[in-house]
Amino acid sequence: MKTLLFVDDEPNVLQGLQRQLRPMRQEWNMNFMDGGQKALDFMATHPVDIVVSDMMMPGMDGSQLLTEVLKRHPQTVRIILSGHAEREAVLRLVGPAHQYLSKPCDADELRKAIARALSLRDLLGNERLKQLATRVKNLPTLPTLYNQLTEELRKESPAMERVGEIISRDIGMTAKMLQLVNSAFFGLAQPINNPQDAVIYLGLNTIRSLALSVGIFSQYDEKLCRLFSLDVLARHSWSTGVLARGVAQMEHQELKVLEQCFLAGLLHDVGQLVLAAGLHEEYTEVIAKTGQQNLPVWLVEQELFGASHADVGAYLLALWGLPNPIIEAVALHHDPSRCAAPDFSPAIAVHVADVFAHEFSGIKTEVPLPQLDTGHLTKIGFAGRIETWRAGCQELIST
Repeated sequence: MKTLLFVDDEPNVLQGLQRQLRPMRQEWNMNFMDGGQKALDFMATHPVDIVVSDMMMPGMDGSQLLTEVLKRHPQTVRIILSGHAEREAVLRLVGPAHQYLSKPCDADELRKAIARALSLRDLLGNERLKQLATRVKNLPTLPTLYNQLTEELRKESPAMERVGEIISRDIGMTAKMLQLVNSAFFGLAQPINNPQDAVIYLGLNTIRSLALSVGIFSQYDEKLCRLFSLDVLARHSWSTGVLARGVAQMEHQELKVLEQCFLAGLLHDVGQLVLAAGLHEEYTEVIAKTGQQNLPVWLVEQELFGASHADVGAYLLALWGLPNPIIEAVALHHDPSRCAAPDFSPAIAVHVADVFAHEFSGIKTEVPLPQLDTGHLTKIGFAGRIETWRAGCQELIST
């Protein structure tokens, strides 16, 4: 049975949560604490799968509590449930919180959020990788893009379009922006899938605070994993995003799907960044072995870690609450046959785009190069579209 911990300084709120979640008591071991220190004392002797905390509490607020939970119990999923939506408070949560839910929270919405987080914990079987992904506060950024961003933000009148363009080219910055803007604190009716739209919505003051004050964007140290190049990964990821959007355009998909395809393509290899930054020595070994034995990188990852970069990336993005079509595309970009949808989806677009980005751009992040799953594409009726997609993608790459 999974163990949950709810923390709030108001007894009435805790009692309300108990009533709301009573139907789940046969599935979840639920504990309720009226303060941050009491919560930490409880966690010192009881393993907790998910902690759900209020933000504004006397003594130790939600941000301080979740920061301590991150340090002491990195495997625990951290969720904020709060009625306070001041941007300064939200920015303090960008690092320690995985997800943000706003009060009043519908009982069904709360149950779904918790159930989704719990099901995620069963998806990634390797406890070490699970802890690694759960510990991630932010993803390292490409130094050149980070420097361009800070230079632009320090100008007297930064250009919003330029800021959005820089962020949309970086895997780490894009993922973090979308985690924040799609949180319940901002109450959007539909999720934002476009990093430039996220920048416009958050505004320059918030972006400036994130980059310069909160320090949520950290530069990647290339010396950590000597055979891994974030610059190469970033260029391949950008190409994959552009081509995935192009494939969707060829299939006359609506704007929302186009944006999901671009975003999923940009983020499809985010798990490689997590592994290279968090397990740099082991990941150097992975990359070396792929070249020496001509094996797919995901297969060597499976052998060494028990999970691939696709699994790790999807787990992290799901933990951060990104939309399901993006998570599915990241998880299945090497194996689209596992996709539940029998028709066109971002998972198909990213699979195709990943292969063509390697084929046409000359950017090699995987050896041997990934191949199209023509059997699955034939099964779902797209065999006749492959050459059209190939020609269209080749034209996009050459422009």
